[in-house]
Amino acid sequence: MARRSIGLRGWLRPPRNLLIFFVLIVGVPAAALVGLGVRLLEQDQALARQRQGELLTRAADQAVRVLELRVAAQRRHLETSGCSALDTRKDAVCIVFRGDRIEAFPPGRIQYYPQARTLKEVPFRPFEELESLEFRQPTPEFDRALAISRKLAGSPDASIRAGALLRQGRIHRKSGNVAAALAAYDGLSGLPEVSILGEPADLVGRRTRCAIFAGQSRLSELRREAELLAADLRAGKWQLDRVMWNHVNDALDAWLRRPPTAGDDALAAALEWVYGRWLAKLSTTSGSHVLNPSNAPVTILWSFGAAQDSAFVAGTRYVESEWVAELETVTAPARVFIKGTPLAPPDDARSIQRSAAETGLPWTLIVSAGSAQPDLPEFAARRRNLAAGLGALLILIAAGTYFIWRAVNRELRVARLQSDFVSAVSHEFRTPLTSLRQFNELLEEDDGPTAGHRRNYYQAQTRATERLHRLVESLLDFGRMEAGRRPYRFESVDVAAVARNVIDEFISENSGRGVDIHCESDSVRHPVSADSDALSRALWNLLDNAVKYSGDNRRVDVRVSRANGTVQIAVRDRGIGVPPSEREKIFQKFVRGAASAAGGIRGTGLGLAMVRHIVEAHNGTIDLQSAEGQGSTFTIVLPAEDSPR
Repeated sequence: MARRSIGLRGWLRPPRNLLIFFVLIVGVPAAALVGLGVRLLEQDQALARQRQGELLTRAADQAVRVLELRVAAQRRHLETSGCSALDTRKDAVCIVFRGDRIEAFPPGRIQYYPQARTLKEVPFRPFEELESLEFRQPTPEFDRALAISRKLAGSPDASIRAGALLRQGRIHRKSGNVAAALAAYDGLSGLPEVSILGEPADLVGRRTRCAIFAGQSRLSELRREAELLAADLRAGKWQLDRVMWNHVNDALDAWLRRPPTAGDDALAAALEWVYGRWLAKLSTTSGSHVLNPSNAPVTILWSFGAAQDSAFVAGTRYVESEWVAELETVTAPARVFIKGTPLAPPDDARSIQRSAAETGLPWTLIVSAGSAQPDLPEFAARRRNLAAGLGALLILIAAGTYFIWRAVNRELRVARLQSDFVSAVSHEFRTPLTSLRQFNELLEEDDGPTAGHRRNYYQAQTRATERLHRLVESLLDFGRMEAGRRPYRFESVDVAAVARNVIDEFISENSGRGVDIHCESDSVRHPVSADSDALSRALWNLLDNAVKYSGDNRRVDVRVSRANGTVQIAVRDRGIGVPPSEREKIFQKFVRGAASAAGGIRGTGLGLAMVRHIVEAHNGTIDLQSAEGQGSTFTIVLPAEDSPR
């Protein structure tokens, strides 16, 4: 029942010379092919990097030429037409310098300037008498002061009118006439060309009105007045310096109860830089410059001494959308970036830089292959094909190696099984031959054996001869079964009668082995269509197998029964059992379980294989139920003769 099998470790132990030969024939060429494939991939990658570098260099040259043309055209517009022909969308502004006046187009892009615009200042002398009355101690004369201010407010000189309205509003605030004070300050709003202590008069009037509303807690009027003032301040209505602009803006933040705000420092800083260059009156009348190149760079183009002194200031969004974006059609698949902008990639092996010193442009350019185009298509496709071919070759080598190794191990396994079979058959033949030889020697040496002794000798020789005959017939029958030449003579056979006959013969032949076989049948007859000799041989093999592996308990139970249109012959022993891992293997030829070698149990490894051949030839099945240490039950299931097929 149990058979000795060859484990995985045994499979992996071919002869050493075979292993060396296999490694030389398969391993060395495979390693050489893999090395060659890897070398080809490396060379292809190096060639791709070189080609990519050439493409990036060409793209950089094209980008430089296009940007040179754009910058030159922009500078010509400044020299010939000033700001009238320039596109100032997005974060760009054109600036014109006219004496102490700086004009920005479009207005509102720059909130504060390098210096405030110089306006006509309110004089002090016409208001000496008025102020002496206003500030007289201990008793100011507001009525006489107001009369003088009303008279001066009618002056044709805007600066005198502005001074008069300023003092009227101040006197009314002191005397508690808020409505009159607001009216006086509102009059200042119409005098934008006059300054009061460096601040435009209209801004002074509007800012003071907001302060009066805040002091009176007139919040709705304060919000309306402050929002209008904030809109004009952001729109660049006044040319204020940084200090004045921040002063007014901070007051508006407080009045509107909003988080602190600030102006556009980038454009204002660019204006301050180019204004300093304009004041210096350098010999270079035109040029370009990038301010703050490492973080949100601002590009400055200027032209002095032509149609007008003007400059063009462009922020990052303008440069990227108006100048750099159009390069995509020229440099594709490479992409061009301005260094320092948020979109610029970090320095890596797939990008090159062109500095401002090299190109004469105001920026340092970064030309990159881009993350969306990591490789050149033709090289990528070639490497994919090469990698796929190399992978297919490796798979083919691995598959061939596996199947060759498996075939070699199968042949080695078959050779070992056949060697074990020859050894087992030799042992099986040796036992009865030894018995025959011993009894022949006894007969030759004993001159006058008694009749009883001779009968015993002859019976023993008969059993040995029968055993040899059965062994030879088993081998011949199995050979014919394997070749498909075993003839079966099917006839109606009573399985119960066949079982009883086989059991009687088996007990008679194995009387000295302490065999205890019990046969049980649930009816008188169990007819099947079968070859009686073949069925007897299958049952004999099961009985022999059961006795061999019964251990100390030699009881074997045979039960013949009917169930679901079949006749079943169950042979049960109480021996060592069959491990789950061997329950399929033991029906293969030459296979013997591990317990057979450990227990020294003799056998050829053909018994159960022959049983399966015979049962399948009768359209039946063989079933095994077993538990280690508790025995096994082999059941032959055959179609009953009177059951529908």
